[in-house]
Amino acid sequence: MTTITRNRDIPAPYGCRWCGDEKRRHGKQWVPTIGLHSWHEPTQEQIKERMWCRRSIRLSLAPTQYHATTAWAADHTGESADPYCADCKTDGCRPWQRIQDRLNHQRWGLPRVPRGGQPGGWGGYEAEPF
Repeated sequence: MTTITRNRDIPAPYGCRWCGDEKRRHGKQWVPTIGLHSWHEPTQEQIKERMWCRRSIRLSLAPTQYHATTAWAADHTGESADPYCADCKTDGCRPWQRIQDRLNHQRWGLPRVPRGGQPGGWGGYEAEPF
């Protein structure tokens, strides 16, 4: 077995028997060992080995460290609490605000605003952009 350091180096578990590409984007491929070929179903041993490799990489990696951890500042009335960044202990932390906004959009089912700018005419929401 070869030494693999990243998940993207491992073929998909159900990828082609010969090249490892997924069926939905395979088409005709050329590999030196087999030549021009179409997608072929992998053997059970290949599937098992690919899954074990992915799992071993996942378990060997250190957990991802995030800066913006949410904590709650109790207002001591029992009614509610105000969220803040637990790492820098402020509610003005930009990474925390970005993550919190994204979570709020997901929680409330709101559409996300594209990064490139505001939807609308040339300059934004004007009814007549010219």
